[in-house]
Amino acid sequence: FFIVNHVLEQETLDLMGGPNVLGKRFENQLDLADLIMDGLPRKAAQAVRTHLDLTEQELAHSLGISQKTLQRQAKAAVERLSPTQGDRLYRLARIVAFAEEVLEDPERAHRWLREPQRGLGSRRPLDLLQTEAGAREVEDLLGRIEYGVLS
Repeated sequence: FFIVNHVLEQETLDLMGGPNVLGKRFENQLDLADLIMDGLPRKAAQAVRTHLDLTEQELAHSLGISQKTLQRQAKAAVERLSPTQGDRLYRLARIVAFAEEVLEDPERAHRWLREPQRGLGSRRPLDLLQTEAGAREVEDLLGRIEYGVLS
């Protein structure tokens, strides 16, 4: 479990720009938790946005803020996300990394995240990532897909 989790963790950090954007390598989850609390760099959000080809509105929605707030922060050159925004960004990147691993193709995974899924009550996985409960449902469905359980 640790090795699989560690590999996914590295892929998650890479989606957020890796050490070049995040400023360092992480020894453990506590280091990452500290960075999220101190504020992930805004560049990490842009890295995820670019990787997923998200619109500005989709990125704002994923961070739990309005598009106007996102634009205002960019205009004011705010360099760090709030802990809540950073936590949501990390959750998004973690699910994207998991989807890419399970579906074995980044483009397929990105489409899957945007399409209504029967196993999620015909909801889009991307929309469910606003909450931890929704993210867990998406992870559970991906786990069922990975192990061939009827989804």
